[in-house]
Amino acid sequence: MRFLSAILIFLFLGCGYRPVSTMTQNLIGDSVFVEVIISRIDPQNTVIMKDSIREAAIKRLNKDLSDKQNADTIITASIGSLSFTGLSSDIYGYTTAYKVNLVVDYKVVFKDKSVRNISTVGDYDFSVSNLIQGTKYTDSVISDTDRYNAIKNAAEQSFDEFISKLAVYGARDGKYNQ
Repeated sequence: MRFLSAILIFLFLGCGYRPVSTMTQNLIGDSVFVEVIISRIDPQNTVIMKDSIREAAIKRLNKDLSDKQNADTIITASIGSLSFTGLSSDIYGYTTAYKVNLVVDYKVVFKDKSVRNISTVGDYDFSVSNLIQGTKYTDSVISDTDRYNAIKNAAEQSFDEFISKLAVYGARDGKYNQ
């Protein structure tokens, strides 16, 4: 078992593998400020997205958020578009499952004052059918809880894509080698 582990470690180190988190950490610096622009058209959904993106930034980047003046990197996010699409219907024509599609536009200002605009997409599938005492009920109405969870998960997925694109940017331009 030790031999197999040693070979795997050698392969990863020998091929120049770097985790996305390492590349992103070196690219963004020590402190991050995350700002989400509240949409006038859809303020309620923007607030959900704001909470999700800030939470994802803390979890995925392993950094505490700082104020704008002291931040090495400033990440500004805004909703590009948000849509709910019916995926399936029951025999009566009621929609039983939806897909939320969230496009988020990010603007990143790095510590060297260079700017990068990145657009990402997050989606999430969910069901609106409820099982009550062995009977399945469908009313095609998206509850506030379902909507909140769907937007939250789509925003987190969008942020994950953002981090991946940021790592590719850093690897391609050599900016993570400090």
